[in-house]
Amino acid sequence: MIKCRVLVAAVVGTLFYVCISILCGRNSLWAESQLNEQKRILSLHAATIEQTREELLLEKVALEKDMDVIAAYARKLSYIREGEKIVKISGLAVHENQIYDPGSVLFHEDVKYFPEWFCKSVGLAFFLLAYCILFLFDAEKGLLQRNSRPRKRFYDEIHGMPSV
Repeated sequence: MIKCRVLVAAVVGTLFYVCISILCGRNSLWAESQLNEQKRILSLHAATIEQTREELLLEKVALEKDMDVIAAYARKLSYIREGEKIVKISGLAVHENQIYDPGSVLFHEDVKYFPEWFCKSVGLAFFLLAYCILFLFDAEKGLLQRNSRPRKRFYDEIHGMPSV
């Protein structure tokens, strides 16, 4: 029963070590969920930056090729064509150019996890706990035996005086 007790306690300790490592260790489900959240945030920022890029490319093409857009920008800068007259109306809100937000710098955040020594110490603690419980269970049932036999002597006793 002693060998079985040690084996069962070792299995229980190993089981708890593996469970803690899978759930909370360095390459655990908890760490993976943190990395997935960071990936989601970065993807959202990348999509926003890509949308801004597309808008700027359209505006660039319009400024290079569309004469009406060029004329509108020139009028904002107070340029006029020959024969045109400027009429400025006060009191109306001025439509400003859109200022594009280039985004903010996002840095990688370190993943939180339980260190390996913690996982191993939890496994060892559960091994010792299981061993003690099984030991007490065996002691209560009376399965533990103490050797009450006298020790065997491995030498012969000599009685009397030795002869020369």
